[in-house]
Amino acid sequence: MGAVILVAYGLWLFSLFHSGQQPRDLIHISPDLLNQSHASSVIKADPNYPTVNANGYDGQFFYYLALDPVNARYYMDASTYRYTRILYPMVARALALGRADLIPITLFLVNWLALAGGTAAVAAWLKRRGVSPWFGLIYGLYPGLQFALARDLSEALAYGLVALAILVFDFGGRHRLVLSATVFALATLTRESTAVFSVAYGLALLLGAAQPGPWRPRLAKNWRTAVLFLAIALLPFAAYKIYLLAWLGAGHDAGIPFARLPFQGLWQWRYWETPPLMEQIRSVVIPGLIAGAAAAVALVKRVRRVEVWLLLANVVLFVIFLQAAAYADYSASGRVTAGVVLSALLCLPWIATPGRRGWFWASSVLWLSLTPFWLVFPTLHYFLHVLR
Repeated sequence: MGAVILVAYGLWLFSLFHSGQQPRDLIHISPDLLNQSHASSVIKADPNYPTVNANGYDGQFFYYLALDPVNARYYMDASTYRYTRILYPMVARALALGRADLIPITLFLVNWLALAGGTAAVAAWLKRRGVSPWFGLIYGLYPGLQFALARDLSEALAYGLVALAILVFDFGGRHRLVLSATVFALATLTRESTAVFSVAYGLALLLGAAQPGPWRPRLAKNWRTAVLFLAIALLPFAAYKIYLLAWLGAGHDAGIPFARLPFQGLWQWRYWETPPLMEQIRSVVIPGLIAGAAAAVALVKRVRRVEVWLLLANVVLFVIFLQAAAYADYSASGRVTAGVVLSALLCLPWIATPGRRGWFWASSVLWLSLTPFWLVFPTLHYFLHVLR
């Protein structure tokens, strides 16, 4: 499945760059932020690349971090918050060997490979659980992750690492817990919202749901293992965040505040007047609620798997209580809710057995409804033009 995604996005990238665009076009650089400081010798306007986007986008912050990790803070809107997602730009910088001219290439290269690798990990996990690995394509083709590739954002790498961590957790052999916790730690340093996965698996270790007997003896037996797992998975991020707060200050940390009331994040926007905003109701909210309802029903029926709890937690946190800023458009909400799609796939062996996958198919059709317009049609248009 990873090879399918690698080829699919490879064709998309090929058509994109052979249609006149270049790697820096994916970054969406804002002239206002680019020119607000002269502290860096490498973060500066390029006279040979005059095209900039007036509004810019979040990819520019990863670009600045990869160019100059120390001075990038002078070119940001909320530096403490932006520096929190440090792994993705540092991987791109390492692959580029620090060369500024190669970083626009390695930024999309990391995401391209991460999408393929994450899909391969999901497919391998599903196969080990007796489910067709072809379902992994739903993860790989999810438009929210494709948008991360199209704009040089961190979600493709973050959730790819989560998928790998879960695969290692369940099937990683002798040292699986240490290795899985380490990969979870890397995912959290790529996008902090992925911590919900490491917390869930740490609690699963603590409760030992698969172990027989009363819960108190299980807690007494498992607490050391669970604490060690969570320490490895979460302490690096906690220590790094404390360092950022001390260095850059809490005033530059936007954080991830949730809405105070269910769906309060939606109330601010007049969706019925703006079709692009209304798209989020169809592609994010409705499929998320369908999946969340399936998880809630499964829990009532005593299907107490960590994967089911994870699906419900992702829906509650990142659909029902998602803040208004993330509901501003699909480019934000679609990326934030990638964890809902991943956790729904993890539920296939437990609450979506053959013949009972109606909820999953309904959600998947809505999740992937934008894929033809973002991935397939642009690629077909280019190659049809070439053939003519």
